[in-house]
Amino acid sequence: MRKVFRLSILFVLIVLIGSSIIYWQNRERVQNELYRTYYGQSGVPAENIDIYEQAGDRYEVDWKLLAAIHRVETIFSKSSAMQSSVGAIGPFQFMPKTWVGWGYEGGTSLGDIEHDGIDLTDPDAIKQYGGLGVDANGDGKADPTDLTDSAHTAAKYLNQHDVTKSSDRATLESALFEYNRSEQYVSDVLDQYDAYQQQIESIDANDLDFKKQTLAQLLRISLRLTN
Repeated sequence: MRKVFRLSILFVLIVLIGSSIIYWQNRERVQNELYRTYYGQSGVPAENIDIYEQAGDRYEVDWKLLAAIHRVETIFSKSSAMQSSVGAIGPFQFMPKTWVGWGYEGGTSLGDIEHDGIDLTDPDAIKQYGGLGVDANGDGKADPTDLTDSAHTAAKYLNQHDVTKSSDRATLESALFEYNRSEQYVSDVLDQYDAYQQQIESIDANDLDFKKQTLAQLLRISLRLTN
């Protein structure tokens, strides 16, 4: 009996160790799949909708398009540490020089700015260098890691590329390609946008069934492990 018990414990330990190794090797993929399952095909965080709507109304852009972009870019992440491999930052993944302005001479040709000493959130610097960054919440900072500021900046970008609430498909495709130069990206955003046109499920973290509560807990654990 003791031998069976010890073997059972050993088996559990092996499974846990193996699972941990798999998780750490694929943590971003695992986290992304958890988020996709959590939100489903039509889910949008309830607390985000007002932000999208206000940004969309200000720049005459359909808020559902903003929601689709946020989902495809970072699956609704609001992590201030969110940064891509090429240097894009924040919930809507702006390159720093797009945010602060390409008139700024520092940084790389791709638009990354590494420890140059410039404050990306400074509205005066953004104005000086012709950047897109918007201080939408009126706190004196245009912060690319703030959801409100970045959502308004995304709407502003789309508006500058001729997107309106009644834009045809070709205009949307062209603007999205400028936002992220990938045909797959354009397809992914428009597919999600189409899904939102059919159905929107407002997901309130305070009103979840058991399945989503479990997923939410797994996401919290995953975020703590990776941040």
